[in-house]
Formats: sequence, structure tokens, C-alpha cells
Amino acid sequence: MNNTHRSVIKKIRKLRGISQRQLGTLIGSQSMVSRIENNQTEPNDHTLFLLCRALNISFDEYFNSVFGQRESYLEKLESVLLTSYIENDRQQLNNLTEFYFQRFSDDPNDLAIFHQLMMVKATLFHFDFKLASFDEQNKLIEYFFGVQEWQYYDLSLLEWTINMLDIKKIIPYVFEIVRRKNSKQISHRSSNLIEKIIINALEASIVQEEYKTTKCLLQMAELWQGRQINFEFKTWLLFWKGIFEKKTHLNENYNKKIGHAYKIAIYLNSEATVYLFDRFLKSLGRD
Repeated sequence: MNNTHRSVIKKIRKLRGISQRQLGTLIGSQSMVSRIENNQTEPNDHTLFLLCRALNISFDEYFNSVFGQRESYLEKLESVLLTSYIENDRQQLNNLTEFYFQRFSDDPNDLAIFHQLMMVKATLFHFDFKLASFDEQNKLIEYFFGVQEWQYYDLSLLEWTINMLDIKKIIPYVFEIVRRKNSKQISHRSSNLIEKIIINALEASIVQEEYKTTKCLLQMAELWQGRQINFEFKTWLLFWKGIFEKKTHLNENYNKKIGHAYKIAIYLNSEATVYLFDRFLKSLGRD
């Protein structure tokens, strides 16, 4: 349990001159405030939303206060990995793999370093659709199994590594995340992450030819996309629908869906998305 939730909420509450009782009234539960401040529970996304509104702070401010350098570092690493992936910079990713492998060898009990190594490997493996080793997959899945409340760090780790995991083993976690979060008011940031997880899971299921899983994910995505207007999510969803129909010969109009996805990406001036579409379609030609 993250002890920092307690200290951050208590500190900001006192700075605002708000009593525990007053904060409880503002979020609808004094007992929840008491349990958080006594480190008996962690706030879920909806409670965080209410706390941030009551304490007059942004979600990002709260998030950075609680998680600090680990999350800031994670975001920086994600930025480097995304750039390397889009620019097809395998040398950079190989160098990063060696760097994190050495760090992990020096401190094999540091789970954060292992996660960083797995994120780098997943980015490198994404080029050729490789899966992680059996032991690496099991260690990641064991970590996800232990997550009780999915926070930004956990969602981000899943989003970044799902492509190198056996989709049959990890898909129950995706369904559970969507089931839990779909019934709650969650932050825009968390919603975007979950959408990325759905999109990456779709790709993994198609690449691994687990088409029953693909079909379930597409149905789930249709229900999810009504939460907010996210054109990036809708564009990728349309693209994977077309690819799914192309691979399964489900519909002869698959090219229309793929073409429409391209048009939206071009209209939104998303050169990176168009490039990634091109790269995936080119990989189909190598099959």
C-alpha cells in the first residue's frame, strides 16, 4: 500500500485549512478520508477525482506529489521508447536493453528496474512481433495478479508490455480493468491509458491469431468508446476492425475501413499514425 497517499492528502488538507470532517463532507464519506489518512486503503480513481476537486488541485499535481520520481522517470522513458519505435531506431533500443540489463544484473531484486527492462524489450520485440521468454512473461503476469487498484504505473506498464505477452494469459486482466473502470468516473489520463491498452491488446490478438479474443475486444471497445470522444482511439479501432476482417475474410469491405482510418489520420495531421499503419500493412505482406 502506498503510504504517500496518506501524507499528501493530510498535508494538502491542512494547507487548505480543511478538517477531516469537512473533507469527508465534500467527497461524501468521512470514513473514506479517515481510512486513507490512516493508511488502511488507497483511493480509487473516482475517489481521487473527488479529492482533487475538493482540495482544488489538478490530478497531475496530486499524482506527482504521490508517486514522484518513479512516475516522472517512467514518462520520460516512455517518450524515449515511443520516439525510438516510430523512428525505427533499433540501435538505440539495443543500447537501452544492454543498459537496463546491466542495472538489473546489479540489483535483481529491484522490480522497477525489471519493469523498465521489460518495457524496452517490448518496444524492441514489437518490430518483429516477438514474445518475451516464459519466465519474463510469468514475472510480469505475477505482478499484474497482485494489483488490487490499478493506478497509472500499473496501467502504463501493461500498455507498454502487452504486445510481448501471450494474449490468452493477459486478456482476463484487460477485461477486468475495463469492467471496473467502465462503471466509475475516472480521470481523462486513466481513460486514455485504458484505450491504449485495448488498442494494443487488439493488435496482439490479431498478430497471435487469437481471433475469438479479437472479436471480444472489439465488442468491448464499442461499449467503451462511448465514454468520451477520442479520435485517436476511434481511428485505431477502425484500422484494427479492417485488419481483423481482412485476416478472417469476414467482410469484403475491409479496405473501406482501413482506408477510412487513413483518411482520419491524415485529416488530423497524425503522420506517426499513418506511418505505423503503413508499417503494419507492410508486415502483412511478409507473412
